[in-house]
Amino acid sequence: FAYIFWGVPAQVANIDFEEEGNVIQDGPDSEVVSRSGVTKKNFKLSGWDNTRVLSTEELQQQTKRFGNIPIFWTPTIKALWAPISLPNFSNKVTQEELLPVHKLRLSASALRLKQCKRIGQSEGEIPIGLTLVVDNVLIEIGEQ
Repeated sequence: FAYIFWGVPAQVANIDFEEEGNVIQDGPDSEVVSRSGVTKKNFKLSGWDNTRVLSTEELQQQTKRFGNIPIFWTPTIKALWAPISLPNFSNKVTQEELLPVHKLRLSASALRLKQCKRIGQSEGEIPIGLTLVVDNVLIEIGEQ
């Protein structure tokens, strides 16, 4: 069962968040086939307690967010990127051939880089062993 949002099919999956663990760990992932024959992905994230930067008390007291960082979202290839554009010197690409872009703005109360592991990576994946952890994030989405 898939939805279409911004021209990109969405998938339904189960995500199991486990608080325990010394480090944030993504995987192992699996697939389950239902009685109706639909394949559903199962994702496992352990060490979820390590994704918090601020304590519960700090989160309740600190509502101020910093940043307002402009980010572009390209739903066709599911990518976030900084709003830096290089000129098109070839002039061979038409407006219709360009990927659709949506503007986002990100703000947060706290962020950190933390160590993480990826168990059972797919072919071609090269895990870098770091993840960005953000508390009290605000994502503002523009229409276009």
